Amino acid sequence: MPNLINKILIENIYTNIVKTSRNKNFFLAFKVDDTVEGRFDIIILHSFIVFQFFLYIGQKKSDLSQMLFDHMFADFDNNLREMGFGDIAVNKRMKQFIKAFYGRISNYSKSQIQFEKMNDDTMLKNTILRNIYKDKDPGNESINFWKNYIVDNIKYINDNTLDKNIINLFSFKSIEK
Repeated sequence: MPNLINKILIENIYTNIVKTSRNKNFFLAFKVDDTVEGRFDIIILHSFIVFQFFLYIGQKKSDLSQMLFDHMFADFDNNLREMGFGDIAVNKRMKQFIKAFYGRISNYSKSQIQFEKMNDDTMLKNTILRNIYKDKDPGNESINFWKNYIVDNIKYINDNTLDKNIINLFSFKSIEK
């Protein structure tokens, strides 16, 4: 029974990540491209924030974080198939998604560490520009929004206990625009 409970919990956490990632202000006010890649990048960013919590509490390899990862990539696979991709194309795209995921998570992590230890946001801003905007300059307001959004949400989620985050489905702070 605990596996069924965890499966439902992970589905709900992931649904919250996706719902939050679809906030129209990300695409309209903060100029993220409303494309498959743009939506993928925002989902990965929100997932990074949740995964950071598991690192923060010392559960790098927790069952919940692994289940979230597995569920997220199963959803990506299902979405590709719904878009009409065949097995070979899905496998190729999934390899690209996994590589992109690990690259982005690594870049966000390094950037976050530099920001926390040195109070230097240069790397974080460059990571945002490269990952979310594909090196197209959306302007300082958008870059600063994402920097503050990441930092504020990591703090917001890390300030909660695991139980509280689970009850809240790892909810994110609402955005102002």
